[in-house]
Amino acid sequence: MENGPEIASNHGLWSNLVRAWFGLTRRKIRLLRAGKIAAEGPALFAVGHPAGFLQALVLSIAMERPVHCLLPSNLVRGALSRFLARHMGIILSEDDASASEASQREALEVLASGEALVVFADQTAGEQSAPGTLATTAASLIELAEAQIASGPITIYPAHLFLPDSTPQSREILIYIDPAIARPAGQASTAGAETRDLITALEARFQENAFQLRSADLEYFLSDLEEVLRTGLQEDWASRPDWKQDTDGFVLSRSAVEWVKQTNYLRPSQLVALRQSLDEYRSLQQQCALRELEVEGGDSPLGSGWRRVLLTFETLFGLPIAIYGLLNHWAIAVVLFLAGSFKHNSSRARTTELMIRTGVILAFYILQIFLVAHTWGRAAAGYYAPSLPVSGWYVWRYAGLVRPQARLLFISLTIPGLKRKIQRLRQTLLNELDLTLASIGEKTGTAR
Repeated sequence: MENGPEIASNHGLWSNLVRAWFGLTRRKIRLLRAGKIAAEGPALFAVGHPAGFLQALVLSIAMERPVHCLLPSNLVRGALSRFLARHMGIILSEDDASASEASQREALEVLASGEALVVFADQTAGEQSAPGTLATTAASLIELAEAQIASGPITIYPAHLFLPDSTPQSREILIYIDPAIARPAGQASTAGAETRDLITALEARFQENAFQLRSADLEYFLSDLEEVLRTGLQEDWASRPDWKQDTDGFVLSRSAVEWVKQTNYLRPSQLVALRQSLDEYRSLQQQCALRELEVEGGDSPLGSGWRRVLLTFETLFGLPIAIYGLLNHWAIAVVLFLAGSFKHNSSRARTTELMIRTGVILAFYILQIFLVAHTWGRAAAGYYAPSLPVSGWYVWRYAGLVRPQARLLFISLTIPGLKRKIQRLRQTLLNELDLTLASIGEKTGTAR
Protein backbone atom coordinates (compact mmCIF):
# COMPACT_ATOMS: atom_id res chain seq x y z
CA MET A 1 0.00 0.00 0.00
CA GLU A 2 1.36 3.41 -0.93
CA ASN A 3 0.74 6.55 1.08
CA GLY A 4 0.29 9.76 -0.81
CA PRO A 5 0.81 13.27 0.54
CA GLU A 6 -1.50 14.65 3.18
CA ILE A 7 -3.20 16.86 0.56
CA ALA A 8 -2.69 16.34 -3.14
CA SER A 9 -1.62 19.14 -5.46
CA ASN A 10 -4.51 19.64 -7.89
CA HIS A 11 -4.35 22.85 -9.92
CA GLY A 12 -6.79 25.70 -9.70
CA LEU A 13 -7.49 28.72 -7.54
CA TRP A 14 -10.61 27.27 -5.96
CA SER A 15 -8.94 23.97 -5.12
CA ASN A 16 -6.17 25.91 -3.40
CA LEU A 17 -8.72 27.93 -1.44
CA VAL A 18 -10.53 24.79 -0.29
CA ARG A 19 -7.19 23.23 0.61
CA ALA A 20 -6.28 26.34 2.61
CA TRP A 21 -9.61 26.14 4.45
CA PHE A 22 -8.88 22.57 5.50
CA GLY A 23 -5.47 23.71 6.62
CA LEU A 24 -6.94 26.50 8.75
CA THR A 25 -9.34 24.05 10.39
CA ARG A 26 -6.35 21.76 11.02
CA ARG A 27 -7.94 18.80 9.27
CA LYS A 28 -5.51 16.52 7.45
CA ILE A 29 -6.43 14.52 4.37
CA ARG A 30 -4.46 11.37 3.64
CA LEU A 31 -4.76 9.41 0.41
CA LEU A 32 -3.98 5.70 0.75
CA ARG A 33 -3.87 3.48 -2.28
CA ALA A 34 -3.36 -0.22 -2.82
CA GLY A 35 -1.85 0.18 -6.29
CA LYS A 36 -1.09 2.60 -9.10
CA ILE A 37 -3.74 4.99 -10.33
CA ALA A 38 -3.71 5.67 -14.04
CA ALA A 39 -2.71 9.28 -14.73
CA GLU A 40 -4.58 9.32 -18.04
CA GLY A 41 -7.60 7.75 -19.65
CA PRO A 42 -11.23 7.54 -18.57
CA ALA A 43 -11.59 6.42 -14.97
CA LEU A 44 -14.47 6.13 -12.54
CA PHE A 45 -13.95 6.20 -8.77
CA ALA A 46 -16.89 4.37 -7.16
CA VAL A 47 -16.96 5.60 -3.55
CA GLY A 48 -18.66 3.27 -1.07
CA HIS A 49 -19.94 6.18 1.01
CA PRO A 50 -23.20 8.15 0.79
CA ALA A 51 -22.89 11.41 -1.10
CA GLY A 52 -22.21 14.73 0.62
CA PHE A 53 -20.88 18.15 -0.32
CA LEU A 54 -18.00 17.96 2.18
CA GLN A 55 -17.12 14.48 0.92
CA ALA A 56 -17.07 15.79 -2.66
CA LEU A 57 -14.75 18.66 -1.70
CA VAL A 58 -12.40 16.26 0.08
CA LEU A 59 -12.17 13.94 -2.91
CA SER A 60 -11.80 16.85 -5.36
CA ILE A 61 -8.64 18.16 -3.68
CA ALA A 62 -7.17 14.84 -2.54
CA MET A 63 -7.10 12.80 -5.74
CA GLU A 64 -3.80 12.64 -7.62
CA ARG A 65 -5.51 13.54 -10.89
CA PRO A 66 -8.28 16.07 -11.53
CA VAL A 67 -11.72 14.58 -10.91
CA HIS A 68 -15.34 15.60 -11.33
CA CYS A 69 -17.81 14.51 -8.64
CA LEU A 70 -21.41 13.63 -9.45
CA LEU A 71 -23.53 14.91 -6.57
CA PRO A 72 -27.30 15.30 -5.94
CA SER A 73 -28.13 19.00 -6.01
CA ASN A 74 -30.17 18.85 -2.80
CA LEU A 75 -26.92 18.26 -0.87
CA VAL A 76 -25.51 21.61 -1.98
CA ARG A 77 -27.51 24.37 -0.31
CA GLY A 78 -27.00 28.07 -0.78
CA ALA A 79 -25.72 30.23 -3.62
CA LEU A 80 -22.16 30.28 -2.27
CA SER A 81 -21.98 26.49 -2.04
CA ARG A 82 -23.33 26.11 -5.58
CA PHE A 83 -20.83 28.66 -6.84
CA LEU A 84 -17.99 26.75 -5.20
CA ALA A 85 -19.30 23.40 -6.48
CA ARG A 86 -19.39 24.69 -10.05
CA HIS A 87 -15.80 25.96 -9.86
CA MET A 88 -14.61 22.72 -8.25
CA GLY A 89 -15.92 20.66 -11.17
CA ILE A 90 -18.79 19.12 -9.20
CA ILE A 91 -21.69 18.00 -11.40
CA LEU A 92 -25.03 18.58 -9.68
CA SER A 93 -27.75 16.06 -10.46
CA GLU A 94 -31.23 17.58 -10.32
CA ASP A 95 -34.48 15.79 -9.46
CA ASP A 96 -36.16 17.11 -12.59
CA ALA A 97 -36.06 14.60 -15.44
CA SER A 98 -34.70 16.98 -18.09
CA ALA A 99 -32.13 18.47 -15.69
CA SER A 100 -31.14 14.97 -14.61
CA GLU A 101 -30.51 14.01 -18.23
CA ALA A 102 -28.37 17.12 -18.65
CA SER A 103 -26.21 16.24 -15.63
CA GLN A 104 -25.92 12.66 -16.89
CA ARG A 105 -24.74 13.90 -20.29
CA GLU A 106 -22.19 16.10 -18.54
CA ALA A 107 -20.91 13.11 -16.54
CA LEU A 108 -20.68 11.02 -19.72
CA GLU A 109 -18.75 13.80 -21.45
CA VAL A 110 -16.21 13.70 -18.60
CA LEU A 111 -15.58 10.00 -19.22
CA ALA A 112 -15.68 10.38 -23.01
CA SER A 113 -12.98 13.05 -22.83
CA GLY A 114 -10.67 10.71 -20.91
CA GLU A 115 -11.09 12.37 -17.52
CA ALA A 116 -11.99 10.94 -14.10
CA LEU A 117 -15.43 10.87 -12.51
CA VAL A 118 -16.34 10.26 -8.85
CA VAL A 119 -19.68 8.58 -8.11
CA PHE A 120 -20.96 7.94 -4.58
CA ALA A 121 -22.98 5.00 -3.31
CA ASP A 122 -26.69 5.23 -4.10
CA GLN A 123 -27.90 5.96 -0.59
CA THR A 124 -29.24 9.13 0.97
CA ALA A 125 -28.51 10.02 4.57
CA GLY A 126 -30.62 8.16 7.09
CA GLU A 127 -32.02 5.62 4.61
CA GLN A 128 -31.23 1.96 4.17
CA SER A 129 -30.53 0.79 0.63
CA ALA A 130 -31.36 -2.71 -0.48
CA PRO A 131 -28.54 -4.97 -1.65
CA GLY A 132 -27.85 -4.62 -5.35
CA THR A 133 -28.68 -0.91 -5.52
CA LEU A 134 -25.61 0.78 -4.04
CA ALA A 135 -23.64 0.74 -7.31
CA THR A 136 -26.50 1.18 -9.77
CA THR A 137 -25.59 4.73 -10.80
CA ALA A 138 -21.92 3.88 -11.30
CA ALA A 139 -22.70 0.77 -13.38
CA SER A 140 -25.30 2.52 -15.56
CA LEU A 141 -22.91 5.40 -16.30
CA ILE A 142 -20.18 2.95 -17.28
CA GLU A 143 -22.63 1.10 -19.53
CA LEU A 144 -23.61 4.31 -21.32
CA ALA A 145 -20.08 5.72 -21.46
CA GLU A 146 -18.45 2.58 -22.85
CA ALA A 147 -21.01 2.52 -25.61
CA GLN A 148 -19.56 5.87 -26.69
CA ILE A 149 -15.86 5.07 -26.14
CA ALA A 150 -14.30 2.86 -28.75
CA SER A 151 -10.88 2.62 -27.12
CA GLY A 152 -11.91 0.08 -24.49
CA PRO A 153 -13.41 -0.31 -21.03
CA ILE A 154 -13.28 2.40 -18.38
CA THR A 155 -10.93 1.82 -15.44
CA ILE A 156 -12.97 1.45 -12.26
CA TYR A 157 -11.45 2.11 -8.84
CA PRO A 158 -13.52 1.28 -5.75
CA ALA A 159 -12.79 3.85 -3.03
CA HIS A 160 -13.48 4.05 0.70
CA LEU A 161 -13.81 7.22 2.76
CA PHE A 162 -13.36 7.72 6.49
CA LEU A 163 -14.60 11.19 7.43
CA PRO A 164 -15.09 11.69 11.19
CA ASP A 165 -18.22 13.60 12.14
CA SER A 166 -16.31 15.95 14.47
CA THR A 167 -12.72 17.08 14.93
CA PRO A 168 -12.55 15.92 18.60
CA GLN A 169 -13.11 12.40 17.29
CA SER A 170 -10.29 12.74 14.77
CA ARG A 171 -8.77 15.52 12.66
CA GLU A 172 -7.63 13.10 9.97
CA ILE A 173 -9.71 12.31 6.89
CA LEU A 174 -8.70 9.08 5.15
CA ILE A 175 -9.28 7.97 1.56
CA TYR A 176 -8.41 4.45 0.48
CA ILE A 177 -8.31 3.52 -3.21
CA ASP A 178 -8.71 -0.18 -3.98
CA PRO A 179 -7.00 -1.83 -6.97
CA ALA A 180 -8.91 -1.42 -10.20
CA ILE A 181 -11.59 -4.00 -10.90
CA ALA A 182 -10.28 -6.57 -13.36
CA ARG A 183 -12.40 -6.68 -16.52
CA PRO A 184 -12.04 -8.38 -19.92
CA ALA A 185 -9.81 -6.32 -22.21
CA GLY A 186 -12.14 -6.65 -25.17
CA GLN A 187 -15.31 -5.75 -23.27
CA ALA A 188 -16.88 -2.70 -24.89
CA SER A 189 -20.27 -2.75 -23.22
CA THR A 190 -21.64 -3.64 -19.82
CA ALA A 191 -25.20 -4.26 -20.87
CA GLY A 192 -27.35 -6.92 -19.27
CA ALA A 193 -25.52 -9.60 -17.33
CA GLU A 194 -22.22 -7.71 -17.49
CA THR A 195 -23.84 -4.73 -15.73
CA ARG A 196 -25.21 -6.95 -12.99
CA ASP A 197 -21.78 -8.56 -12.58
CA LEU A 198 -20.21 -5.12 -12.27
CA ILE A 199 -22.76 -4.06 -9.65
CA THR A 200 -22.05 -7.24 -7.70
CA ALA A 201 -18.28 -6.72 -7.93
CA LEU A 202 -18.55 -3.10 -6.78
CA GLU A 203 -20.80 -3.89 -3.85
CA ALA A 204 -18.48 -6.70 -2.79
CA ARG A 205 -15.64 -4.16 -2.73
CA PHE A 206 -17.82 -1.74 -0.76
CA GLN A 207 -18.40 -4.41 1.87
CA GLU A 208 -14.63 -4.88 2.21
CA ASN A 209 -14.18 -1.31 3.46
CA ALA A 210 -10.65 -0.87 4.81
CA PHE A 211 -11.91 1.33 7.68
CA GLN A 212 -14.77 -0.79 8.99
CA LEU A 213 -14.82 -2.57 12.35
CA ARG A 214 -13.58 -6.14 12.19
CA SER A 215 -16.06 -9.00 12.71
CA ALA A 216 -15.11 -9.61 16.36
CA ASP A 217 -15.32 -5.88 17.16
CA LEU A 218 -18.66 -5.64 15.37
CA GLU A 219 -20.14 -8.49 17.43
CA TYR A 220 -18.84 -6.85 20.59
CA PHE A 221 -20.40 -3.57 19.47
CA LEU A 222 -23.78 -5.23 18.87
CA SER A 223 -23.76 -6.82 22.33
CA ASP A 224 -22.89 -3.50 23.95
CA LEU A 225 -25.58 -1.74 21.93
CA GLU A 226 -28.13 -4.32 23.02
CA GLU A 227 -27.11 -3.87 26.66
CA VAL A 228 -27.47 -0.08 26.50
CA LEU A 229 -30.92 -0.34 24.95
CA ARG A 230 -31.92 -2.97 27.52
CA THR A 231 -30.75 -0.79 30.42
CA GLY A 232 -32.64 2.19 29.02
CA LEU A 233 -35.83 0.12 28.81
CA GLN A 234 -35.33 -1.19 32.36
CA GLU A 235 -35.06 2.31 33.78
CA ASP A 236 -38.04 3.48 31.77
CA TRP A 237 -40.22 0.57 32.87
CA ALA A 238 -39.04 0.77 36.49
CA SER A 239 -40.34 4.34 36.68
CA ARG A 240 -43.86 3.22 35.74
CA PRO A 241 -46.14 2.05 38.57
CA ASP A 242 -47.17 -1.63 38.55
CA TRP A 243 -45.15 -2.34 35.41
CA LYS A 244 -44.20 -6.03 35.44
CA GLN A 245 -42.60 -6.53 32.04
CA ASP A 246 -38.87 -7.28 32.03
CA THR A 247 -36.16 -7.21 29.37
CA ASP A 248 -34.97 -10.82 29.64
CA GLY A 249 -36.11 -11.65 26.10
CA PHE A 250 -34.94 -8.38 24.58
CA VAL A 251 -32.83 -8.71 21.40
CA LEU A 252 -32.01 -6.37 18.56
CA SER A 253 -34.27 -6.77 15.57
CA ARG A 254 -32.91 -8.11 12.32
CA SER A 255 -33.38 -4.72 10.62
CA ALA A 256 -31.37 -3.00 13.36
CA VAL A 257 -28.56 -5.54 13.01
CA GLU A 258 -28.60 -5.11 9.23
CA TRP A 259 -28.42 -1.32 9.65
CA VAL A 260 -25.38 -1.67 11.89
CA LYS A 261 -23.66 -4.01 9.44
CA GLN A 262 -24.39 -1.77 6.47
CA THR A 263 -23.30 1.35 8.34
CA ASN A 264 -20.07 -0.45 9.17
CA TYR A 265 -18.96 -0.39 5.53
CA LEU A 266 -20.90 2.62 4.22
CA ARG A 267 -20.28 5.04 7.11
CA PRO A 268 -17.52 3.48 9.23
CA SER A 269 -16.76 6.81 10.93
CA GLN A 270 -20.31 6.91 12.31
CA LEU A 271 -19.97 3.44 13.78
CA VAL A 272 -16.51 4.23 15.16
CA ALA A 273 -17.96 7.30 16.91
CA LEU A 274 -20.72 5.15 18.42
CA ARG A 275 -18.12 2.56 19.43
CA GLN A 276 -16.13 5.26 21.24
CA SER A 277 -19.25 6.48 23.03
CA LEU A 278 -20.05 2.93 24.10
CA ASP A 279 -16.48 2.46 25.33
CA GLU A 280 -16.77 5.65 27.37
CA TYR A 281 -20.09 4.41 28.75
CA ARG A 282 -18.51 1.07 29.70
CA SER A 283 -15.55 2.82 31.34
CA LEU A 284 -17.83 5.05 33.42
CA GLN A 285 -19.86 2.01 34.49
CA GLN A 286 -16.70 0.25 35.65
CA GLN A 287 -15.52 3.33 37.55
CA CYS A 288 -18.89 3.61 39.28
CA ALA A 289 -18.94 -0.09 40.18
CA LEU A 290 -15.40 0.06 41.63
CA ARG A 291 -16.24 3.13 43.70
CA GLU A 292 -19.40 1.52 45.05
CA LEU A 293 -17.46 -1.64 45.92
CA GLU A 294 -14.79 0.39 47.72
CA VAL A 295 -17.32 2.45 49.65
CA GLU A 296 -19.87 -0.25 50.45
CA GLY A 297 -17.65 -3.35 50.57
CA GLY A 298 -17.35 -5.56 53.63
CA ASP A 299 -14.04 -4.00 54.70
CA SER A 300 -15.25 -0.44 54.24
CA PRO A 301 -14.84 1.70 57.40
CA LEU A 302 -17.85 3.82 56.49
CA GLY A 303 -20.28 1.15 57.65
CA SER A 304 -23.96 1.96 57.97
CA GLY A 305 -25.74 5.18 57.15
CA TRP A 306 -25.63 6.69 60.66
CA ARG A 307 -21.85 6.15 60.86
CA ARG A 308 -21.51 7.90 57.53
CA VAL A 309 -23.52 10.85 58.88
CA LEU A 310 -21.27 11.07 61.98
CA LEU A 311 -18.16 10.87 59.81
CA THR A 312 -19.47 13.65 57.57
CA PHE A 313 -20.18 15.81 60.63
CA GLU A 314 -16.74 15.18 62.13
CA THR A 315 -14.95 15.72 58.82
CA LEU A 316 -16.56 19.10 58.29
CA PHE A 317 -16.75 20.50 61.82
CA GLY A 318 -13.60 18.82 63.16
CA LEU A 319 -11.40 20.43 60.52
CA PRO A 320 -11.10 23.83 62.35
CA ILE A 321 -10.07 22.02 65.56
CA ALA A 322 -7.49 19.99 63.65
CA ILE A 323 -6.10 23.17 62.05
CA TYR A 324 -5.93 24.83 65.50
CA GLY A 325 -4.03 21.84 66.86
CA LEU A 326 -1.68 21.80 63.89
CA LEU A 327 -0.83 25.47 64.39
CA ASN A 328 0.02 24.74 68.03
CA HIS A 329 2.18 21.70 67.29
CA TRP A 330 3.95 22.39 63.99
CA ALA A 331 7.09 23.68 65.74
CA ILE A 332 7.14 20.57 67.98
CA ALA A 333 6.87 18.32 64.92
CA VAL A 334 9.73 20.13 63.17
CA VAL A 335 12.07 19.78 66.20
CA LEU A 336 11.24 16.10 66.66
CA PHE A 337 11.77 15.48 62.94
CA LEU A 338 15.18 17.14 63.02
CA ALA A 339 16.04 15.13 66.12
CA GLY A 340 15.30 11.91 64.21
CA SER A 341 12.37 10.98 66.41
CA PHE A 342 10.24 9.88 63.47
CA LYS A 343 12.79 7.46 62.00
CA HIS A 344 11.63 3.84 61.98
CA ASN A 345 15.17 2.45 62.18
CA SER A 346 16.30 4.66 65.08
CA SER A 347 19.03 3.09 67.30
CA ARG A 348 17.81 4.85 70.44
CA ALA A 349 16.06 2.90 73.15
CA ARG A 350 12.28 3.22 73.39
CA THR A 351 12.52 4.77 76.88
CA THR A 352 15.02 7.36 75.64
CA GLU A 353 12.83 8.17 72.66
CA LEU A 354 9.81 8.64 74.91
CA MET A 355 11.76 10.93 77.24
CA ILE A 356 12.95 13.07 74.29
CA ARG A 357 9.42 13.47 72.93
CA THR A 358 7.97 14.25 76.35
CA GLY A 359 10.70 16.79 77.09
CA VAL A 360 10.30 18.60 73.76
CA ILE A 361 6.50 18.71 74.10
CA LEU A 362 6.59 20.00 77.68
CA ALA A 363 9.23 22.59 76.82
CA PHE A 364 7.18 23.99 73.95
CA TYR A 365 3.95 23.87 75.98
CA ILE A 366 5.58 25.93 78.76
CA LEU A 367 7.03 28.38 76.23
CA GLN A 368 3.69 28.80 74.39
CA ILE A 369 1.71 29.26 77.63
CA PHE A 370 4.25 31.84 78.82
CA LEU A 371 3.94 33.79 75.55
CA VAL A 372 0.13 33.76 75.72
CA ALA A 373 0.19 34.92 79.38
CA HIS A 374 2.66 37.65 78.52
CA THR A 375 0.60 38.84 75.56
CA TRP A 376 -3.05 38.38 76.68
CA GLY A 377 -2.77 37.77 80.44
CA ARG A 378 -3.08 34.88 82.86
CA ALA A 379 -6.79 34.31 82.26
CA ALA A 380 -6.21 33.65 78.54
CA ALA A 381 -3.27 31.39 79.39
CA GLY A 382 -5.49 29.44 81.79
CA TYR A 383 -7.94 28.68 78.97
CA TYR A 384 -5.18 28.07 76.46
CA ALA A 385 -3.16 25.56 78.51
CA PRO A 386 -5.69 22.65 78.57
CA SER A 387 -6.44 23.15 74.84
CA LEU A 388 -2.87 22.22 73.91
CA PRO A 389 -2.96 18.48 74.78
CA VAL A 390 -6.59 18.18 73.62
CA SER A 391 -5.90 19.74 70.21
CA GLY A 392 -2.71 17.70 69.87
CA TRP A 393 -4.63 14.49 70.50
CA TYR A 394 -7.32 15.52 68.02
CA VAL A 395 -4.75 16.27 65.27
CA TRP A 396 -3.48 12.72 65.75
CA ARG A 397 -7.02 11.33 65.57
CA TYR A 398 -7.99 13.44 62.56
CA ALA A 399 -4.91 12.35 60.63
CA GLY A 400 -5.07 8.68 61.64
CA LEU A 401 -8.81 8.02 61.59
CA VAL A 402 -10.74 10.68 59.75
CA ARG A 403 -8.37 11.16 56.78
CA PRO A 404 -8.67 7.64 55.24
CA GLN A 405 -12.39 7.56 55.97
CA ALA A 406 -12.84 11.05 54.59
CA ARG A 407 -11.35 9.82 51.31
CA LEU A 408 -14.01 7.13 51.08
CA LEU A 409 -16.60 9.68 52.05
CA PHE A 410 -15.46 11.94 49.23
CA ILE A 411 -15.63 8.99 46.81
CA SER A 412 -19.16 8.22 48.00
CA LEU A 413 -20.16 11.81 47.28
CA THR A 414 -18.89 11.52 43.69
CA ILE A 415 -20.94 8.39 42.92
CA PRO A 416 -24.32 10.16 42.37
CA GLY A 417 -22.70 12.63 39.94
CA LEU A 418 -21.00 9.79 38.10
CA LYS A 419 -24.32 7.94 37.83
CA ARG A 420 -25.96 11.07 36.41
CA LYS A 421 -23.16 11.36 33.85
CA ILE A 422 -23.67 7.71 32.88
CA GLN A 423 -27.39 8.29 32.52
CA ARG A 424 -26.88 11.39 30.36
CA LEU A 425 -24.43 9.54 28.10
CA ARG A 426 -26.80 6.60 27.80
CA GLN A 427 -29.70 8.93 27.00
CA THR A 428 -27.64 10.65 24.30
CA LEU A 429 -26.84 7.27 22.77
CA LEU A 430 -30.46 6.18 22.96
CA ASN A 431 -31.71 9.38 21.35
CA GLU A 432 -29.22 9.04 18.51
CA LEU A 433 -30.02 5.38 17.97
CA ASP A 434 -33.78 5.85 18.27
CA LEU A 435 -33.80 8.39 15.43
CA THR A 436 -32.26 5.81 13.11
CA LEU A 437 -33.88 2.65 14.40
CA ALA A 438 -37.31 4.27 14.45
CA SER A 439 -37.05 5.12 10.75
CA ILE A 440 -36.02 1.53 10.05
CA GLY A 441 -38.93 0.24 12.12
CA GLU A 442 -41.38 2.38 10.17
CA LYS A 443 -40.15 0.89 6.90
CA THR A 444 -39.91 -2.71 7.99
CA GLY A 445 -42.65 -2.79 10.64
CA THR A 446 -40.32 -4.46 13.17
CA ALA A 447 -39.29 -3.50 16.68
CA ARG A 448 -35.72 -3.02 17.82
